[in-house]
Amino acid sequence: MSFKSKYIEKNWQLLADGEQQGLYECFDIFYDDLYRFGLSLYKNPELVKEGINNLFIELWKIKHKLSDVKNIQQYVLTIYKRVLYKTYANYTSSIPFETLEQGVIESSLTEQSYEAILIASQHDEHLKRRLQNALSQLSPRQKEIIRMRYFEQTSFEEIAALTGLTERTIYNTIYNAIKILKEVFALIIIYKIQAK
Repeated sequence: MSFKSKYIEKNWQLLADGEQQGLYECFDIFYDDLYRFGLSLYKNPELVKEGINNLFIELWKIKHKLSDVKNIQQYVLTIYKRVLYKTYANYTSSIPFETLEQGVIESSLTEQSYEAILIASQHDEHLKRRLQNALSQLSPRQKEIIRMRYFEQTSFEEIAALTGLTERTIYNTIYNAIKILKEVFALIIIYKIQAK
């Protein structure tokens, strides 16, 4: 067994035992491969990142079942495909049908019409406002670490070096920030459904 396989098994077992460090290490181990795989299925980096986060939230929820897994990498990939599809379905269901329909039409055309560009820019503005609202719920430290990790693609090691925090603190901060962001987005969606 290779060093990498032993490392994966060790951290997978920590995850199965309910150790957050195992969750964070597995996140770090699998992230790049999952990101590349996700992009091969869906050409939307934000959707893929959200799918990876949802995967690890799901794994944490079912951690008590994970110790029986024999082929860890295949298991992670299988669950990821399901979670990513669910994330995609949720993502597209939050976009008005007209916009989706317009997107399908646009993809078959080489040039976008003025109306299509206007609709896309309005949709982008709407998403930007939702993101700004969600980010305003985070502490300054959470915002800084989220910005570094997801907007500037800084590794956990580099964030630790730049901030003077331990990697464990960084993992915890990201986990808690993502939890807050998911709650805020869920509240926005619930509010919009009730408003209709």
